[in-house]
Amino acid sequence: MGTPELELAGGVLPANLTEERRLDVEGRIKACDIEGLPSLAGISSRNALSLLTKSKEEDSRIRERRVLKTGDARRLKRDLLEIFAGEASSKLAKNSLLLLTPSLDVKVIRNRLKLSIDGKEISDSLNALGRSEEFRRILSRLSFSPRQEKTGSDTLEFFAARRDILGAVLEVLTRFSDAPSVASFFANADDETLREILATLEEVEGASGIEDAEAVISDAELEINDALRKGVRDRQKAVSIVEDKLAEIVSSLAMKWEEEELLKGAFETSALPFEFDRVAVRKLVGEWRQRKEEELRARVEKAERSLRRHMGTVNDLVERAILLDGILAVASAAEKYSLTIPEVGTGGIGFVSGRNAFLMRELGGGTPGLQPVSYSIGKPSSIRLAKPRNAVVLTGANSGGKTTLLNTMAAIHIMALLGLPVPAEKAETAPMPIYLFRKRVARKTGSLEQVLRSLIPVLADRKRKLVLIDELEALTEPGAAGRIIASIINKAATTSSLFLLVTHLAKEILPHVKLPVRVDGIEASGLDEKGDLLVDRQPRFDHIGSSTPKLIIMRLSRAAKKRAVKALYDDVLASLAEGAGEPVQAPLTFPWLEETSVRRQSRA
Repeated sequence: MGTPELELAGGVLPANLTEERRLDVEGRIKACDIEGLPSLAGISSRNALSLLTKSKEEDSRIRERRVLKTGDARRLKRDLLEIFAGEASSKLAKNSLLLLTPSLDVKVIRNRLKLSIDGKEISDSLNALGRSEEFRRILSRLSFSPRQEKTGSDTLEFFAARRDILGAVLEVLTRFSDAPSVASFFANADDETLREILATLEEVEGASGIEDAEAVISDAELEINDALRKGVRDRQKAVSIVEDKLAEIVSSLAMKWEEEELLKGAFETSALPFEFDRVAVRKLVGEWRQRKEEELRARVEKAERSLRRHMGTVNDLVERAILLDGILAVASAAEKYSLTIPEVGTGGIGFVSGRNAFLMRELGGGTPGLQPVSYSIGKPSSIRLAKPRNAVVLTGANSGGKTTLLNTMAAIHIMALLGLPVPAEKAETAPMPIYLFRKRVARKTGSLEQVLRSLIPVLADRKRKLVLIDELEALTEPGAAGRIIASIINKAATTSSLFLLVTHLAKEILPHVKLPVRVDGIEASGLDEKGDLLVDRQPRFDHIGSSTPKLIIMRLSRAAKKRAVKALYDDVLASLAEGAGEPVQAPLTFPWLEETSVRRQSRA
């Protein structure tokens, strides 16, 4: 990031920043140092976060809100990144992962996926050596030191703030030279240069503290008087005590010969109470301090000349070290949750044996209790599961997993756009913005208006996008909802966008659908011995899923303890049985779909 890019929504960085301080700020931005950046740059925490976000969006080559088009999509992205950030060893790497933004640039996405592959290779090599935990302990030291401003030099403060990070990198280079993947990751790092930087920093900081000479002399004066009070009667002995203390002062303050002579000249008497000539002491201290300040200034200038040329390299190295921690965190999450690298295509979105990342996290990374699901929309080139359709309606059993499937598809798409591995055995996605509309628990006045205000502009925009909608029907009465949703589906089917709608209203919707769409269904087969639904969560393609009110009422009837309550449930079941002959949902056979199929076969 160059200097002109350090601009904020509310203005620019303070104009009085030195070039060294600006380099420091740029490095902190790339390192995602949200804690240290505000005080260093003289800005608010909010503006600091704005700078970090802008930097991440520049890396992605697009603003996040142009990719994740709804609040639901952005919230899902934040929740997904928590999974990866939780595996990071350092706070800086955690920040970097949490602030990651998605991209629609295929090159950016593939470069990030390549980094995920590199992270796995490094992780595997460390595991083979049995030194993964040792390595992560070193990475946990990646942090900026608080500013101390001892020397008044922005250059030295730059390096002092990065001392722990440079020390950690040097330790990695020296202790893990037998791990080629680690060495290649830091191919541009020179351990001798790192040692030189750290040694220079230690040398100048060791000489940066100018002692309080007047206090040293005053303390010696008290010690001399204390010794003389202990009954030293021999004058020669008393003189010896004074001379010894004078020698200690000279040694402690590293005095020159001229300063030593001034000190001796300030010695007045060995009688009690012993004291130095105050005027002489003030003169001595003034000259001594002036010399020390000149020496320190010379050391600082020499160190600055030596270190300044390494500032850009060190910023790059710090960023690289934090990146290493980040990709190892991704590798750790990938191993824990069985994540794989997705393909990046153009035709559609699909996955084989996909799983919900959040359910896996609840199970501690395990998958035995989760039924994997395979699904696709559009025409992904590497995954052939169902009839390629851009508009798909998902129907079926209550609590059958329709919403989970929709969220899984959204998660896989967003993770792929972030350049991260996804929870599936195989997956492919096409870079495009995503509109995610999750089901709202409560129905509020004006909800229909709000949803239509959100959806209609989306459908009117013909740019390609992924639209995922979960149960709009609760917003108004079923008949009207069916017609509204059908019109939305008809519009979606005429575009290149990918559209998935989860609904219970197939009966009300499908008679009004005028264009080719795919209707899939999830089925429940009954109840187990515990009264839980037996559901095949893998959707059946080109099949209308049946609702499960009968099974749910049977479960409630079994669980009822009061005879009157059980009898009422049985009456409801009987009512359902009387209407069993009536079609619950419209048939799947549509004349326009059959005509389309016949025309295609005749052209083949």
